Amino acid sequence: MKNLSVEKLIQVGYRFVTKSQGRFYLYLAVFCSILVVLDAGSVEVIRGMKLKTFDVIMKHRVLFQKADPGIVIVDIDEASLEAMAQEYGRWPWPRQVFAEFLEMLQEQHPTAVVFDILFSDPDVFNKESDTYFNEVVPDMDNTFFPMLRLSPANDELSRVTPSMMPGIEPVPGETQEEKGIALVLPYFTSIIESGRMGTNNVYPDRDGIVRQYPIYRDHFGWRIPSLPAKVGTMLGWELPKQPDVFLNWRGKFGAFRSVRFSDVFNDFLRKDRQRPSDEFTDKIVIIGSTASVLFDTKPTPMEKVHPGVEILATAVDNIKNGDWITQAKNPWVFTALALGLIWVTALAFLTGVKRKAIDTVFAGSQVGLMAVTFASLNLTTFYLDLTAPITAGLIYFSLARVYAYAEATLMEKYVWLNVEEGVEGWQHTVVVVLQVDDLPESAEGRFMTALKRELNHRKPGFTVEAFPRKPAGIGKAYHNMFLIYYVESQVSTGQWNAKQQGEEILSLIQSVAKPLCAKDTMKFHIGFSQGPMPYGEEKPRIQAWQQLVTAALLHLRKPEGRVIP
Repeated sequence: MKNLSVEKLIQVGYRFVTKSQGRFYLYLAVFCSILVVLDAGSVEVIRGMKLKTFDVIMKHRVLFQKADPGIVIVDIDEASLEAMAQEYGRWPWPRQVFAEFLEMLQEQHPTAVVFDILFSDPDVFNKESDTYFNEVVPDMDNTFFPMLRLSPANDELSRVTPSMMPGIEPVPGETQEEKGIALVLPYFTSIIESGRMGTNNVYPDRDGIVRQYPIYRDHFGWRIPSLPAKVGTMLGWELPKQPDVFLNWRGKFGAFRSVRFSDVFNDFLRKDRQRPSDEFTDKIVIIGSTASVLFDTKPTPMEKVHPGVEILATAVDNIKNGDWITQAKNPWVFTALALGLIWVTALAFLTGVKRKAIDTVFAGSQVGLMAVTFASLNLTTFYLDLTAPITAGLIYFSLARVYAYAEATLMEKYVWLNVEEGVEGWQHTVVVVLQVDDLPESAEGRFMTALKRELNHRKPGFTVEAFPRKPAGIGKAYHNMFLIYYVESQVSTGQWNAKQQGEEILSLIQSVAKPLCAKDTMKFHIGFSQGPMPYGEEKPRIQAWQQLVTAALLHLRKPEGRVIP
C-alpha cells in the first residue's frame, strides 16, 4: 500500500512536470526576484544573513589594521578594585582619586584623557572629595567626559535643554528649538562648562550585537556629538559625515595596550617612580573598566563579552586614523546584481544548458562573489556586501536544481509505474531513437530540452533521454543519439494490434526534429518501434522494453519502424 502511494505521487509529479513545460523556472525566478526587491526595501528578509556574514569576515580577517599604539587604556580591572579597596573602599571610589590621578598624569603631557566613567551623582559621603575634583577639571583642557542619552520618549519629561550643554552645535539649515532632551549629564559644573562632553551610548543591532558606533544625533535642530566625535573635533580630526559608522575592529579583547589603574596610581604616589616618565606622553589615555562586576560589556563580532572601554577605544582609533568601515548606501545596486544572477541562471535552466556547465559556472560565480566580499574587508575599509546576490542566487539555484533532478527522475520512473495494483494488461508504447549528425557536445542539452518541451507541448507524455558520452565503449557506439518514448496511460486487456497512433507519434517527432536540426543544417536519422508493454509484473515489462529499444536501434537507418508482436 505504501508503494502504491509513492507511485501515485510520482504520477502526479510527472503530470505537473509535463504540463509546466519548464515554466517552473520562470515562476521560481519571479518568486526569488520579489524576495530580493523586498529585501532592498523596507522588509529586510536577508538582513540577518548580511550581518552574520559581516561578523564572520571581520572575525577571521587575514589582513587588518592593528590597534594604534598611541591609544592606551588605563584599566580598572578586578585586581585594581581589590588593591584600591583597602584604602578607598569599594567602588565607586572617592573622586579625589581621579583628581589626583589626573594631576599626576598631566605631568607627562598626554594628548587627551578620555573618561569612560559617568560622574552623574554626587558622593554624599565625600563632599570635599567632589569639591577637589570639580576644582581640578578646569585646568585639564585635554580631558573629556561622557554623558548618557536616554530614550527620546522621555524628552518631554526632561529639564535638560540645549542651552545647558556648551559644546553642542546647531544643525545647518534647521531651526533650533529650546526643548527638553533626555540626557544624564555629569554632576560637576566644571565638566558641563568645559563643553568637553559627548555621549558614550552604543546601540546594538536587532540581534543584540554591537557593530556600529554613533557619531552624532540630531535633536530639535541641535547636533549632539558622541564622546569619540568630541575628542576628534577638539584634536582636529576629520569626522565621518554619517551619523553611525561600522567599527573597524582591531582584534579580539586585549588588542589595545592596557595598563592596570592601581599599578599606575600607586607608582604615581611613590617618591622614586619605577614606571617610565614618558609612558603617557603624546598618548590618548582612556580610563575605563574591564571588571565584569561593573557590567560594562557588550557582545560584538569579535567577542561575546567585549568590555565597553575597548569598544570606545576602537571608535576613537577609527576616527583618529580615518579607517572606519564604509558600506554602500544604495541597496539597489546589489539588487540589480542579484536579479541578474537569478535570471541568467533561470535562462540557463530554461534553454537546457548542460547541468554540469550550469553547476560549474554558478559555483564559480558564488566563489567569486564571496571572494570579493572577503577581500573588501581585508584590503580596504569599504565593505562590499554581496550577501544579497549570493543568497538570492543560491536559493534560486538550489530549488531549480532540485526541480531539474526531480524532472529527470520522474521522466525515468514514469514508464515503470504500477499504479493500479492487481490490474493486468498492456500499454501501447512507442520508442524512437533519434541520431543527429554533427551535434556539438555543448549544444546537446539545449537540443534535448527544446525537443522535449516542443513534443510535450503538442502531445503531453513524451520522455526524452540522451545516451551518455564516453571516450569509448557503449557511449561511443551511441554517439549523438536521443531515446524518445511515449507510453500510453490507458491499460488495455484485449489482443494487441498494431496501432495507427504509433505512425502519428513518429510523424510528430519528425515534424519537431526537422526545424531544430535545420537551424544548424544538421542531418538526423530515426529508428522506430512500437509494441505492447506488459502492465503489472516488472520482469516481463523490462523484457518488452529491451526488445522495443533494440528494435528501434536496429532500424535506425531504415525508413520504416517495426511492430513487435
